[in-house]
Amino acid sequence: MIMEFHEDAFGSFGGLVYENLDISEAEVIILGIPYESALSGKKGTSLAPSQLRLISQDMQVMTRDGKRIDKMVLADMGNIPVYPVEGKKTRTSINEHYKHILENTSAPILALGGDHSSTYPMLKALQERGSVGIIWFDAHRDLLNELIGSNYSHGCPLRRAIELDNVDPKNVLLVGTRYMDPEEQHVVDDTGIKELKMVDLETNNFDLNIFSELVNQISAVVDFLYVSIDIDVLDPAYAPGTGTQVGGGMTTSQLMQFVKHIPGKIRAIDIMEVSPPLDHSGITLKATMGLITEILGRLKDQ
Repeated sequence: MIMEFHEDAFGSFGGLVYENLDISEAEVIILGIPYESALSGKKGTSLAPSQLRLISQDMQVMTRDGKRIDKMVLADMGNIPVYPVEGKKTRTSINEHYKHILENTSAPILALGGDHSSTYPMLKALQERGSVGIIWFDAHRDLLNELIGSNYSHGCPLRRAIELDNVDPKNVLLVGTRYMDPEEQHVVDDTGIKELKMVDLETNNFDLNIFSELVNQISAVVDFLYVSIDIDVLDPAYAPGTGTQVGGGMTTSQLMQFVKHIPGKIRAIDIMEVSPPLDHSGITLKATMGLITEILGRLKDQ
């Protein structure tokens, strides 16, 4: 089967043009998932891949600590086809296109959403190739069994993920959570999911060694490491452009530090829930673009 990706109206990430590039030659694969039909809150996340590509034309060429990323070979695949009123068809499309990428390159994949429901079909594809550990940055735990009448809404992707054959809940780490729900608390308690709530991070003065040790424990026993970032892990002061804000979150700089200190080899990473229409001053898009710069620097090191 030939997998067709849709070209973004705003062009490729960073304005990159690689004619006839074999994706096996790329250092990082970038793709967009402009899907938002599984949201329970305000819409707009489907516009994030395009807006991030637009502002990426002026992205920084160096990370905050001076690492050059402008010479990295990035392959922007475009957008995975999605179907706004057909959730199952969209999940199948995401899953099959993601499988295609995994089959053709060992380069790390950076996916730009879109709402957080899109993470599940990507994880489903990856776990077919081996065991997966998950680092989940989010204000919410996303462990609900159902939300807005669906088991596949943006409040459920991690719940569905831990039901997969090659995802052991004990190899999942939640980071920055602060919206507490009784149902989700039972899931955490019953499954052994690891968690660094915002109150834990504050109590430990954001000790990166504690975080790195937990990730090391996971990396040591899995084949692949998947990192998922819901932008609402940031405090609304740093990321107002998202539909489910929760106060008391981390700063952009703190999130960048966590990403930089993820030990082991990252197979895939995503950034979800950025909503440009809610981002009136562009703060969230700028924060996300800075985060992407640091992610590329981190991936360059592995």
